[in-house]
Amino acid sequence: MKKYLFVFAAIFALCPLFSFAESERKFFGFQFALGSGYTFYGDSDLNSNMNKMMDRGYARLILYTDAGMTFKLTEELYILSGVQFMGDCAWNGGSYSNHVAPTFFGGVQFYPGIANLSFSLSYALGFRRDWDVLDYNYGNYKNARASKWGNGFRLSAEYDFKKGGGMVPAIGACYLFMPTGWDNYDNTLALYFRLAFR
Repeated sequence: MKKYLFVFAAIFALCPLFSFAESERKFFGFQFALGSGYTFYGDSDLNSNMNKMMDRGYARLILYTDAGMTFKLTEELYILSGVQFMGDCAWNGGSYSNHVAPTFFGGVQFYPGIANLSFSLSYALGFRRDWDVLDYNYGNYKNARASKWGNGFRLSAEYDFKKGGGMVPAIGACYLFMPTGWDNYDNTLALYFRLAFR
C-alpha cells in the first residue's frame, strides 16, 4: 500500500505542471483513470481465503481503472457514462487467487460551486469473476466461477486541477455497491488519478 501512496503523492506533486490557460468545456468529453483500492467481498469463503493468504505472505496487487464519456447539460451538470474495472490478484508460487469485476455505469456529475470539486451518482451493472488455485494448506482448493450480474450504484467525488476544458488532470475517490448473487454484496473503495479531455 505504501507504493501506491508514493505514486499518488508523486502525481499530486506534478499536477501544477498541467496548469494551462482556461477554456470553455465542450459538449462531449472523454476520460480515463488509474488507481487502486480495496473490495470488501460479501462472500465469506472468499474473505477467509484472502485473509489466510495474506497471513502466509502472498503477494497482492489491486488495480483500479475506468474509462468514460461526459455530456454537458449546463456548466454545473453533466451526464456521465463509462466502465470501471477492479482487479485483485494474490499469488505465491503456483497458488493464486484472482478476481476481476467489470462494471458499467451511467449517471450524473454535479459541480456544486466548491472550487473545482464534483460529485457523481450512477446506476451500476456488473459482476465478479473468480479464479482460485490454492495449495495443500487449503486442501488443493480450486474454484473458477462468475457471480450473478448485479444492479448497484456508484458514488464518486473528484477534484479537477484545472477549470473548464482541454486536458484536465484530477484526483478522485469512488465507492461501488454491487450485489453478486447468493445474498452477497461487494463494497469497493478506490482512489485514482484521472485525465479528462473535454
